[in-house]
Amino acid sequence: MSRSRVRLGALGQRSLYQQIKLARFWLPVAIVAVVVVHQVVIVPLGGVLWQFWVQILFYSILGPMATFATLNWIASEVRLRERAQEELTRLYTELQDSHELLSAIQEVTGASDLDAALKAASRGVVKVTEAVGAAVVIGSRGPPLSEGYGLDTALAEDAGDRDRRLRAGEVPPEEGGPEGRLRVLSEPISWAGEIQGSVHGYFAGPPDARQRESFRILCAEFTSTAEAVRGRTRDLLTLFEVDRSIRAEGNLTRLLQTLLTQMMARAGAEAGGVYLADDENLIELHAHHGLAESPSNVAVRGLVRRVASETSPHLVAHLSEEERASGGPILAAARSALLLPLLGDEGLLGVIVLSHSEPGRFDEGGLPFLNLLASQVTLAVRNARAYLQSEELAIVEERARIAREIHDSVAQSLAFSALKLDLVARLLESDPAKALIELDDTKVTIRELIKEVRRSIFALHPVDLERHGFVETLRSYCSDYSQQNDIGVELDIEPLPNLTMTSEAVLFRIFQEAMNNVAKHAEASRVAVRAGRTEDRHAFVEVEDDGRGFDQDEVDGRVTSAGGLGLKQMRERVEGRGGSLRIRTAPGQGTSLRASLPE
Repeated sequence: MSRSRVRLGALGQRSLYQQIKLARFWLPVAIVAVVVVHQVVIVPLGGVLWQFWVQILFYSILGPMATFATLNWIASEVRLRERAQEELTRLYTELQDSHELLSAIQEVTGASDLDAALKAASRGVVKVTEAVGAAVVIGSRGPPLSEGYGLDTALAEDAGDRDRRLRAGEVPPEEGGPEGRLRVLSEPISWAGEIQGSVHGYFAGPPDARQRESFRILCAEFTSTAEAVRGRTRDLLTLFEVDRSIRAEGNLTRLLQTLLTQMMARAGAEAGGVYLADDENLIELHAHHGLAESPSNVAVRGLVRRVASETSPHLVAHLSEEERASGGPILAAARSALLLPLLGDEGLLGVIVLSHSEPGRFDEGGLPFLNLLASQVTLAVRNARAYLQSEELAIVEERARIAREIHDSVAQSLAFSALKLDLVARLLESDPAKALIELDDTKVTIRELIKEVRRSIFALHPVDLERHGFVETLRSYCSDYSQQNDIGVELDIEPLPNLTMTSEAVLFRIFQEAMNNVAKHAEASRVAVRAGRTEDRHAFVEVEDDGRGFDQDEVDGRVTSAGGLGLKQMRERVEGRGGSLRIRTAPGQGTSLRASLPE
């Protein structure tokens, strides 16, 4: 409507200009023609009296009437032009207001975090609605976040009071501020069925319809932005928790249980399960949550089997009776379901099944993030299986090493002792004195073998880090070590940073290897053990003995007889987790070994 008026006004301006331009020619000609007709035709019709009155009437009536008509026509055209200008001015003002509103909305929606959105919303309300000041309060749990623009202390307190009243279900009056001199617009911020905060704008006078509409639009946009920021923050926190769980938990079943619970909370599912495939592609339920009772192992078929074969996500808003009956325990009582395959480089690893007793509870908008979480579960499964394989390989290698050690040391020494005893038996009749000497030597050898076997057993004795913690396990080991090996141990433990279970196990394994090497090779009388935190927040363990030391170049590639790790393997294991290993030694000068791992 406004644009059509502007076009009409523009046409009126062109018509006025063209007509005046033409009137410069035709109006003088018309006047001359009228005068000629009057003088030639009208005036000669009568006598002198007639001619006198005709002239008076012509110039006193017809002339002013023509002038009036001409000026009236010009005035109407000018009025049209003025109206067009007024319409253009009004339209420009509306466009400018709309531009300011869109700019404020863009600032709010483009905010990277909630704090930036709060500031943009409070500034935008003042800028767009010409308010004296504005306040935005948000937060349903704990102290709320608030941001004000153009507010003094009294108005800030008034905004907080209005927020509390809105949360309590009251409708605060429009009068507010010092002595009620200002008018206030208040709008609640709601999502998930709850009031999460409020926006308040303070005006010097009653706000008009445009100001009210702009205020409501800004509040709606801020609500959408705040909810989106909250969703992004929740997703980041979920990813952080998932990553921390993967790093901290070594047991696959407990890890799957934790990740499944986090995925169910994110998707709003009532029940869930993780099915894993074995080498023969048989799918079994390895973790579940939300079931009334533990399910028995049954053959997996139906929807779960179809997702496993198609390796693509499935979102089912309405489960059929057949799908529920054949879908296993997770889908037995469900009406809607979400199934996510776990895909690795080697193919299918399993399927995650989430379900709800109501239809249509899952939406496609959450699929990308849930697929991302499923990829994290895939990574956890692959790492756990790789760890199990490495453990099995380590067990095989350890068994081979123990067999080699028994054969090379204990078995040979026992065989030699048996030969010595046979010699003693023969010497008892011929040379009893020499027999006693050989018997004493055999006793010494057997005692050394007993010590060697005890050292090996102590070195292989399992430690329960998960139960007792790193520090207490360290204390207990040092106490037992001193009694077992008759070596004095000085222990100094400072506060350590937080480490994952895997990092603690690696650090303790290196410490255990170092202590066992001291017992077997160092011939030391004292060993000092220190543990703590470095300046760059690394946890460290240092073992320093007063033994005979060694040449690093000679023993660096060897494998120790008790722990199964040479210096090279010890360094690789520590550096593989981002740490470092430092060894200082020389023949006759003792040995210092220091291992550190990042927090």
